[in-house]
Amino acid sequence: MDTTVIDEAIDKYVNERMKTGRKSAAERLISYAYLKYAGDELAEFLKKVRGLSRYYVDFLTLMENPFKGPELAWLASMIAVGIASCYMMGNEDLRIAGIFVFSGTLVHAWSLVLMVAKKWRDIGVMIAIYREIIEIVEGETETMA
Repeated sequence: MDTTVIDEAIDKYVNERMKTGRKSAAERLISYAYLKYAGDELAEFLKKVRGLSRYYVDFLTLMENPFKGPELAWLASMIAVGIASCYMMGNEDLRIAGIFVFSGTLVHAWSLVLMVAKKWRDIGVMIAIYREIIEIVEGETETMA
């Protein structure tokens, strides 16, 4: 069974879930599975959907940490620029430039905080949706048995 079909079914669930809600998306996912597959293929399809959803949950849980991505490099560069701007503010000739650089660093720090908060929110929502898929598939598998 091709994983692109499984990934497409998961993606359809996610898009439907964002638009109409859990119940409608779950019904659509299960009806898609029953229309596309029958018998043993259906059980295999649901098993693979559950496995791929678990993989996505594990991957997103790892990516949820802001210090595992470009945010860490951005934070390090802001710290370096902040230290340099503090040195500049200590020097009489460079004080004005240091103030401007430091204020820019504060603006970028605030942008980083907002970006990390948005990332946590978006990833948290996606993890919850993938866990819903796992619950739906496990529930359907139990009713089949």
